[in-house]
Amino acid sequence: MESRAGLTRATIMLSLGMALSGTAGLFSVSSGQPTFNVVFFRCLFGALALIGWVSLRGGWQSLISIERKLWPLVLMSGICLVLNWLTLFEAFHRTSIGFATIIYHLQPFWIVLAGGLLLGEALSPHKIGWICLAFLGLVLTILPKLGDVQTDRNWLIGVGLALVASLFYAATTLTMRAVKGVKPDVLSAVHCLIGCIAFLPFLNVATLQGGYAPVWGWLIGLGVIHTGIVYVLLYSAYPRVPTTVIAAASFLNPAAALLSDFFVFDRSVTAMQAVGLALILLAGLGVNLGWPFIFGQRRALSQKS
Repeated sequence: MESRAGLTRATIMLSLGMALSGTAGLFSVSSGQPTFNVVFFRCLFGALALIGWVSLRGGWQSLISIERKLWPLVLMSGICLVLNWLTLFEAFHRTSIGFATIIYHLQPFWIVLAGGLLLGEALSPHKIGWICLAFLGLVLTILPKLGDVQTDRNWLIGVGLALVASLFYAATTLTMRAVKGVKPDVLSAVHCLIGCIAFLPFLNVATLQGGYAPVWGWLIGLGVIHTGIVYVLLYSAYPRVPTTVIAAASFLNPAAALLSDFFVFDRSVTAMQAVGLALILLAGLGVNLGWPFIFGQRRALSQKS
């Protein structure tokens, strides 16, 4: 009974974390601030929230006890993470929150490809099939807008930025795998501090002068909620739930982003784009859960017959 109750609590925490993370774009766009400002204050308030959490859990000394040999990987993963935030938040402005979020969900495929090409990990025909399906979905999402590219190049730039953001996130994931012995919350706090240092020279103070309270509310929320609370919820839940639950809960992120677009900004997608976005999410589920691709199922059926 206790294990079942623990799994239920972990699933609720995971679902809440995923749903909240999908509203990051709403906070970013609603702040009305330039993207560099948004990322800087996400790092600043996120660092304060995570350092507070780390101090309560095990003491702030854990932030400075990282082995010297690990620091190059910590710095690289941190820079990739904050550049991922920068490009994704700019993509929100140029396309839409929901659209950029789902394009961003191509990240698992970059990880699979990098693992196969750079790390020598097995790249099965099934994974290749899911990757091809995902990029077919990408083509379908872009196709309806190709005719408008001449008048709306901003949108195409936004798609490119969302793709770049997914690449940076994949690079973050791969480098973080090599950082052994550092707790995720400690590593995230250090990453936020790296972001503060990296983006401080680009802070636009003029846009903050005379800023209304709601502006600061959005910025503080982005740091405390989406970087502090969300990360704690996800990192606490991941070790306690099976992969299938994580894969299923991950759909709450783009769902929340699409709902934000529809109800707050009155944005929607065409039928063809909806199919394309669904293919990207389906392919992501297939890769994460190790499903056989369609041709694999047919081959198995033919062998049985």
